[in-house]
Amino acid sequence: MNSNTEIDVDKIIEKLLEVKGSKPGKQVNLTENEIKGLCNKSREIFISQPILLELEAPLKICGNLLNPLDPPYLLLPISR
Repeated sequence: MNSNTEIDVDKIIEKLLEVKGSKPGKQVNLTENEIKGLCNKSREIFISQPILLELEAPLKICGNLLNPLDPPYLLLPISR
């Protein structure tokens, strides 16, 4: 895929959302150029983002080094 070729990200997202709610494993037909284009566009976006975040105190950071697969919301108290 030529790096100058633009892809229609919105159209690809629509294709992907068409299978939302379907049985797991439902295939979405994307061309090789669409997949490469999405990868390149994602890379551009990630590279354009700052490496460090400037945050203000007070700040609470939570995490689980023992099991990184636990969702973060399980580590936070839930107020009702």
